[in-house]
Amino acid sequence: MRIVLDLQGVQGESRIRGIGRYSLSLAEAIVRNCGTHEVHLVLNGMLKDGIEPIRAAFADLLPREHIHVWHAAAPTDSVHPGNEGRRYAAEWLREAFIASLAPDVVHISSLFEGFGDDAVHSLGCTPWTVPTAVTLYDLIPLLKDSGYAHPDPAFEPFYRDRLNHLRQADRLLCISESARNEAISLLNTRPEDAVNIGAAVDDRFRPVEISADEKADLYRRLGLSRKLVMYSGATDERKNHLRLIEAWAHLPETVRSHHQLVIVGKLPDAHFNAFTDQARRFGLSGQDVIITGRVSDDDLLKLYNLCTLFVFPSLHEGFGLPVLEAMSCGAAVIASSLTSMPEIVGRQDALFDPYDVDAIAAKMQVALQDEAFRADLSESGLRRASDYSWDVTAKKAIAAFESLHAAKPAEAAPTPEAVVEAAVEHFAGRADREAIAFVDLAAGLAKTFPTPAPRQLLVDISELATQDSRTGIQRVVRSILSELVARPPQGFVVRPVYAGTEMQGYRYATRFMQAFQGQSPDAEDICVEVRSGDVFLGLDLQHIVVMRQAEVYREWRRMGVEVHFVVYDLLPLVLPAFFAVEMQDAHQNWLKTLAEMDGIIAISKAVADETVEWLETNGPQRYRPLKLGWFHLGADIEGSRPTTGLPPESTSVFQAMRERPTFLMVGTLEPRKGYAQVIDACDALWAEGVDANLVLVGKLGWHVGALVSQVRDHPHRHDRLFWLENASDEFLQKLYDKADALIAASEGEGFGLPLIEAARHDLAIIARDLPVFREVAGERASFFDAHDAAGLAGHLKTWLDLHAEDRAPRSAGMPWLTWAQSRDQLVEVVLSGKWYKSWK
Repeated sequence: MRIVLDLQGVQGESRIRGIGRYSLSLAEAIVRNCGTHEVHLVLNGMLKDGIEPIRAAFADLLPREHIHVWHAAAPTDSVHPGNEGRRYAAEWLREAFIASLAPDVVHISSLFEGFGDDAVHSLGCTPWTVPTAVTLYDLIPLLKDSGYAHPDPAFEPFYRDRLNHLRQADRLLCISESARNEAISLLNTRPEDAVNIGAAVDDRFRPVEISADEKADLYRRLGLSRKLVMYSGATDERKNHLRLIEAWAHLPETVRSHHQLVIVGKLPDAHFNAFTDQARRFGLSGQDVIITGRVSDDDLLKLYNLCTLFVFPSLHEGFGLPVLEAMSCGAAVIASSLTSMPEIVGRQDALFDPYDVDAIAAKMQVALQDEAFRADLSESGLRRASDYSWDVTAKKAIAAFESLHAAKPAEAAPTPEAVVEAAVEHFAGRADREAIAFVDLAAGLAKTFPTPAPRQLLVDISELATQDSRTGIQRVVRSILSELVARPPQGFVVRPVYAGTEMQGYRYATRFMQAFQGQSPDAEDICVEVRSGDVFLGLDLQHIVVMRQAEVYREWRRMGVEVHFVVYDLLPLVLPAFFAVEMQDAHQNWLKTLAEMDGIIAISKAVADETVEWLETNGPQRYRPLKLGWFHLGADIEGSRPTTGLPPESTSVFQAMRERPTFLMVGTLEPRKGYAQVIDACDALWAEGVDANLVLVGKLGWHVGALVSQVRDHPHRHDRLFWLENASDEFLQKLYDKADALIAASEGEGFGLPLIEAARHDLAIIARDLPVFREVAGERASFFDAHDAAGLAGHLKTWLDLHAEDRAPRSAGMPWLTWAQSRDQLVEVVLSGKWYKSWK
């Protein structure tokens, strides 16, 4: 049986109320106890803020593809007139979408949503009938004597409309026997169609030890000073606070002087004023009645455990969760004798008539003065509370679903094409079509029922596709892109994409790819369309683009797209002295955007560890853990679309390399790379008469004025010191072949690709002692930790001596990857789940 759970009750205004907590806990328990049944969740795309918390709650319970999002045009709320057309279109679209999922049973967690938000529920709008069960919490607004009143007159027609839909439900899952009886008597529901499944509370509500320090801190923050008589919950009129305060005033001074009445819960200003006025009316001081307002979950748990007595005088409840919460914490509980409270408390001597102030006062006095009675209430409450659990409630709900399915098998599900055809036919003929925003409806249909297509691996190449800075990063992007296009991951089509900073949204890089693959660009770069199950991989590095597109990524994630980014390094943050403040800020803000997404894949374990360290201080609050992984880069230049050609000076360079030992440095000329220290060290060697070459390969970087002067004006330039600013890949390969050692003197790197490339040519490596260089080279390099010219000169001189005796460390055998293997490592992390760590 396929069970579809509509969880809008956890998305909209009710998500922070008891209905939201009940709906989420029941859904989680249904998934845990579903057995061979298949459970799917349906979410409303207009209620954006509630999507990520729900995805997080079910991350370890349901496959990602079992969480579906439908889309319509907002606003649809009933508070504001003029939304009727959009709301009706959304109701129709929602029902059609659910029917297309081929459910055997649909469960609506809370039908009475959508008055003040964009929740949308309905039954019977479309031609497709789906067996439907609805949770019934209560029918309080229907009972005029319940003390219920809504300040907005528009609520009554909204409520009446919801009742009409409720009457069409096939099963009502009632949260108490009291609620079930209301359904039978007030809605004429058949007894067999109303099922009492009960309720439960979170496991965190339990007896706990509160230390003296914790108690003192709580009392200080909430203004408490005596033993506690507690109420918690909402503060509308039916909760009966005014009679509770009056009853408290009727207690003897000898009792009240040792206790405080503490009212816990968020309340509007009007209620606060009414309660304080009532207290003054009966001569109570500010220390006799404490109104805390909303408290944290931790503080609520402490209050339940510390209170001497819990009092719940409500006139009408669907269930009364605060009663069960208090009992679960071992509190002595007395409560109203009406509606559902007797079911929960389970003993007559703990109940009172909530309309009778004297009865409330008398029961409180007995409980406060009779210690044995109070202890018995506590013990019996704990036993009673143990009978309630979400697993029991969920099993009752599943049994109700099974019964409904047996009595009313589902009809055949409509195809997306049938839904669109029916929508055109239905809405085109409506007399009120002017109120229907047909453009919005068409957009909702297109987004909710996308054209079937293979899953996309969207590879961001924004820098490469628009300007190609031809840095080492773009070399990586070209190499990985080539391998992904040549061998798409199983089940995916690889779609390179790009974005700019002018507007939000990505486009397919079709023209670029035509040129990349040797074709004449003749296509149009159209906007990207995503579907649930697609994966976005931020392969390129473009800080401003990523920050500009942050909301696009968030929307994609809400739709079920996974968003991952490659991180090449954290150098602007770990070595700020080498970078402009603007670059530091850009990198910091870029990382903060990435930290909101699904995963970060570093190009080395060292960078992954640095990212975790950065997250500990700078990471955002998240609902789901952030996944972190790493992979290593490839080293086969021939696999990265190498450039070719030898410059005129190659002959003289090669001649010098044949005449004396040669140190080679590869990388952008910038201070961080350690060029100045190496040149100074070589100056010291040359001054001593050491005969050796230093060949520098790399284009100009930033902050290089002094360094460039040092190189260009050097007395040994074109003699023993050579700078090859625009060396082709072909030229570089020959330099690797002819040099004696690679010097990697960088103060910080994300990976250290030249080390791998050197090892492919059996070229010895002299590297600064960095964790990432240790990770890449292992023991197949000679490491130095000197940060001055003299120390490095000594290390180089020693190395030359060892090299002459063939005793210097060799790079032969150092492990390295091809770009094809690098691609495989990346795919294993992103698509096969081989993550290194997670952070929350």
